[in-house]
This record gives sequence, structure tokens and C-alpha cells, in this order.
Amino acid sequence: MNDNEYELRGFYKPHFFSIFLNGEFDIEFQNLQKNDLGTFVHEYTHYFQNITTVFGLKNSIFFFHYLYEVKKHINKSKNLTVPIKKIPFSDGILQGKAIFDRYYGTKKIFSPEYDNIKVYLKENADNDRPYKMVHFDLVKGKKTIETIELGNLCVKEGMARLCQLNYDDEVNHPTFPYKSVELLCEILNPELLEDRRKLIAICILALNSQNSALTLYELLIEVRTEPELNGLEIYQKYIVERWIVHKEKKISIQDFLLSTIYEFKETLAGSIYAELQHFEKMFENVIESVKTNTSPLLELLYLEIDNIEKLKNLISFYGIPHIRTITGYEFYPLGSNEENEGNPALEFLDLLGQSIVIERVLNFNDDTICSLYTQCQRAEEDITDEHCFETQWMRERPCAFKTVSDNWKLNMKIKHTNH
Repeated sequence: MNDNEYELRGFYKPHFFSIFLNGEFDIEFQNLQKNDLGTFVHEYTHYFQNITTVFGLKNSIFFFHYLYEVKKHINKSKNLTVPIKKIPFSDGILQGKAIFDRYYGTKKIFSPEYDNIKVYLKENADNDRPYKMVHFDLVKGKKTIETIELGNLCVKEGMARLCQLNYDDEVNHPTFPYKSVELLCEILNPELLEDRRKLIAICILALNSQNSALTLYELLIEVRTEPELNGLEIYQKYIVERWIVHKEKKISIQDFLLSTIYEFKETLAGSIYAELQHFEKMFENVIESVKTNTSPLLELLYLEIDNIEKLKNLISFYGIPHIRTITGYEFYPLGSNEENEGNPALEFLDLLGQSIVIERVLNFNDDTICSLYTQCQRAEEDITDEHCFETQWMRERPCAFKTVSDNWKLNMKIKHTNH
């Protein structure tokens, strides 16, 4: 269940609120090179999707339930071998994963050569329940050379690309999945491409559904009738007018999004040892924006202010995740209570510790070395030792891995490792 967002120069870890940048970072932003700033905006957009859309929130809710079952297995086990492979997941987890996989779409990242695209809806069935997926047939000459299934991946990456272009208009992404949204728009509603902000608004709405690509397809057609609406107005109209069926009841996207945020907050609070303090303000702001039917992101996109100021205002509203760079630089959001003011927020330290432990014991990275080794080595006080390379649970000196590892009693349970 390694669900890192893929990007050419970085990635975002949903559920752990952590961005990795294969470049530089500076919280002042104006000091950054254009490509580094654009990469940050791309990954920050994934953070925004994670905390403000039904897709992002449900994905994290599911992951924390998944993580709970991993922890339960570890807690019940007397002896463990790393990597842990056979975990008896519940039917709920297995069914949830199947649903996310169903609507994810083609994972292949590539830039094929083709002459034109044929777009169509394909009928599928799962346990006799019908559903539709958007498909691209890539045609060269008279032959279909590739079929792409558009899903949630293309919508979230397409939106992140559109936001990134505001800060780095020279970025060169692979065609799929990054340009899928623009290609679909070019076929169904090409006039919309004249204002990318409208397309970003439609992506946000689409990510508030289970099958984002299908919703994107439908909305691109629906908004043809009201070309005078700007992106914010499109969002405000359809978030209340569009509805879904949840537990056999019709519910607006707005109401479903609100209930999902509350569910996510409760799930997150139950998944970490630290109290929600830094996240509390973020939740308040997100909930208020949904209740008042607005989108600070879209409002800012239409303001006549500098792009750096827009980014700073967005971060002021939604907060900022943990950030680390390839050079070893690390940025932590600060704590907000009196005891921890000026120090890294405890929620992030907790999540970071769980992240590196789960990566190691489930072999997400195909590497035995701790993923924080570079950062720890370059810290003011080098706290690394020989255990950082393979047997992190045997460490004696305090670190993020040891704190979580001791809570899970890994040192008493892991007897040997497989190589």
C-alpha cells in the first residue's frame, strides 16, 4: 500500500503529509529557481487534494484503517520476520483496496507518438454492478497503438500540472498521466483551455467523486452551456447541485465532503499518539470554506496579486506539510501550543516516525537503510549508528524510528531479517 505520488522531481506522501523535493526549498519562495518552485507547487497541490477533496480524504481514511490492521498484526505477533509479508487483512480492507484500484486508471508513465485520440466510455461490471470508465484509444495511421484508461491518477496529476504551470511554464511532463486532463478538455470543450482556472475548478469537483475521470468527462460537457461562469462560480454551482448516492440516500457533494472531513479528522486523531494541534486550525479553515461554499484556492487564482503572494496566502489558510530535500534540508511545520511553540509540531514527528517504520518493515522502498539516514547524518548532532543500515529497531539512541519502533515493541518481536 505504498501510495507516494509520483513526480519527476519530487513526490508527496499522502497520509503522512510529507513532501520530498529533488531540488532546493526555501520558505520565502522568491529565492527559488523556477523549476524548484514549480515542483513544490505540484506537490503542494497533492497536499491540497489530500485534505480538501473526497478522493484525497477517503484515500487517507482507508490508509489509516489499513495501518491499524498492520499495527494489530504486529501487536498480536510474538515473532516477526522483516519484511512482513502475510498480514491477514479484513474483507473491508481488501474490498476497499479493490475499489481504489478499480478507479485508479492506467499507471503507465510515458509519452507515445500518435496521430489522434478517440475518447469513449467503456461499460464494465464488478459483481454484477455496472460502472463506466473513460478510455483513450491512441491512433497512429489507421491503427490503435495503445489504450489508456483514465482514472483518478490522471485527474490528480493533471490538476497538479495545471497549478504548476502558473509557476513554471517550461515544465515538460510525460504525456500520460500528466496531460490527460488537457487532452480530454481539448476534445470535449476546447474553449475551456483559454482559462486554466476553470479546468482546475472542474478537477477539484471531479476529485470529489469516486470515479474522478468519469465526473471530469461529464462536467466538461455540462459546463458548455454556461461559458460565462468563471472557475470559482463553476465550483460553487456544481458542489451544491451535483449529488451522489451514499448509503442509499442522495447527498450533495458539499454535504458529503463535510461529513468526510469530520470522518478524516476522527480517523487521523485515532492513528497518532500526539494531540491534533497543528492540524486543528487547518481543519477549522477547511470546514469553514466548505460550509460557506467557497474555495480559497480558486479565489486566489482570480486575484490580481503576485503568484508568490497567492502561494503564501494559500499556505496561511491550509498549512504546509513536512518537507525534505535531496540535499538533506528538512522543514517542519511548527507547534502551536505553548509547550511546543517554536519546535516541530508533534503530529508531524509522530507521522514521520510511523512512515519510516512502516516503509522499513513492509519493504516499501526495497531498501534496508532508514529513509531519514541522510537527514540524521547532516543534523547538528550526528545520531546515526550501524543499526541505521538494516536493524533500526535495535537502536539505543533516540530517533524518530526508535520512538515508534519501541511503541510497537519491534525490538522484542523481530528475530531475523530476510535479504
